[in-house]
Amino acid sequence: MNLKSKHVSILLLCALCGTLTADDKLPKKPSGKFFPLRARDHKSADSYKLGQPIVGTSYFYWYDIDTKIHIIDGDGTDALTTHPADMKGISYKRAPWHKQQLQDMIAAGIDFLMPVFWGVPGKYDGWSFVGLGPLVEAHDALEKEGQHPPAIGLFFDTSILKWNGFNKDGRGYHVDLSTDFGKEWFYTAIRDFFSLIPPSKWARVDGKPIVFLYSASFAKKQGPKQLDYVRDRFKKDFGTDVFLVKQPGWLGQADASYSWGGAVNGPLIYRRTVSLGPGYDHSAVPGRTELIVERRDGQTYIERWLKALQLNPKYRPWMVHVETWNEWHEGTDIADSREYGRSYIVLTRLFADMWRAKTRLRSAGSYNDANSVTWEPGQPKGLKLRPSSGDGVWKTQMLGNTKAAVSASNSESGNNRYLYFNVDDAFAYELYDRTVSVSVTYRDSGCSSFNLEYDNTNPQIGPVGGAFRPAGNISVGRSGKWKTAKFTLLQCRFMNRCNGTDFRIAILGGDLTLAVKMVELSKTR
Repeated sequence: MNLKSKHVSILLLCALCGTLTADDKLPKKPSGKFFPLRARDHKSADSYKLGQPIVGTSYFYWYDIDTKIHIIDGDGTDALTTHPADMKGISYKRAPWHKQQLQDMIAAGIDFLMPVFWGVPGKYDGWSFVGLGPLVEAHDALEKEGQHPPAIGLFFDTSILKWNGFNKDGRGYHVDLSTDFGKEWFYTAIRDFFSLIPPSKWARVDGKPIVFLYSASFAKKQGPKQLDYVRDRFKKDFGTDVFLVKQPGWLGQADASYSWGGAVNGPLIYRRTVSLGPGYDHSAVPGRTELIVERRDGQTYIERWLKALQLNPKYRPWMVHVETWNEWHEGTDIADSREYGRSYIVLTRLFADMWRAKTRLRSAGSYNDANSVTWEPGQPKGLKLRPSSGDGVWKTQMLGNTKAAVSASNSESGNNRYLYFNVDDAFAYELYDRTVSVSVTYRDSGCSSFNLEYDNTNPQIGPVGGAFRPAGNISVGRSGKWKTAKFTLLQCRFMNRCNGTDFRIAILGGDLTLAVKMVELSKTR
């Protein structure tokens, strides 16, 4: 979800981040009327329960057929990769357009939607603010008709922390979340959004409104208390806490984590969330490097849902983020479209109903109930060696009568070589926060030593929030014999965060060559 080139060029004129002046102050009151609120204002509000299976989606409402914003590029070319089924009347300013989208979400079985909000504090004439009134109007109209449209949460597009034109002279303020003003700026955007949405319509978990945070990379700096500040201010102003869902990279405690990119690489599985989508194609976006993930006539979307539904309901996440409802620039939409009709609405309803019913699908040959998984060259049984690429280059060799995978040089680094392994997802997810044992049968020659690095639940142990926790170190001699090393892996996570896999063998020293003929991962009692 990147800003389109035409908008970046405009924003660059006002986003040369300068020093804030005394005149550049935050508005003390939001533009919406649902502020301030108190605890009594939430007593009768509907809410999902923590752990209740629900399905939400991010809702892009920045389109306008009248001005052609986000529909036609500045050079007159088509701005959309996929297209709405009906282009007439599409506009964030028109309640009938929002109403049709909400009706389609009802048909798709969507529990909550999250408008992708790009509201700069004080810039209340922008589309992010203007579009919320018609959305609420459409929501009201459906409720009066006896329908139950999805509840409304917030997807905070944090790119506004950098691209905002906030200063009075048109320059941008690059938000520094380590400062008091930066934390207040961050909170004010969230405050402004909820002031425009009636509390009876908020999407909640245990009474707390849902807030998804996009990437932290747009902030100039972060501070350890920035999310606590949001909570404290929200409680003071609205009489309730928020349910924060953050991407990796955000400092501070949240209620859940997720990753953007489910349309490209989904399902992206965390303890409480899973993100998935139908595919990706930003061909219509100027200045982008080609990236296409084929939909395969719906098969990509189906396979991602099936993988999520094969996880044991006792352990699997409970909140699905469908990415996206209608991001037509990047072709991640599941809404009614010219290209695909209502097929993805039908598919989403089928899978959303199964998700809420805690249905578990079992595929032939799965490893759900196995006690161990193994890998041997050409014989993966629930454990796969990632194809030779990146810094994980290897080749298959016969060493005497034994076939093995042997590490090889790569173009990314002369000093680092790895063998990456992926555990069957259904098998892996039941291991969440548990201990497993791994045995590696290797040839005693070549490198000086090797160890294992794996995805674990303790973000304080291992780089990238615990995605590369080290385990043991095995010295390699010169005997040329086949030996077996054993590792104990504590607090396993196995959610593909180890460069897209679950664990890797890190090869160290010597000639950086290691031959491996078998790896076994076993549950412990």
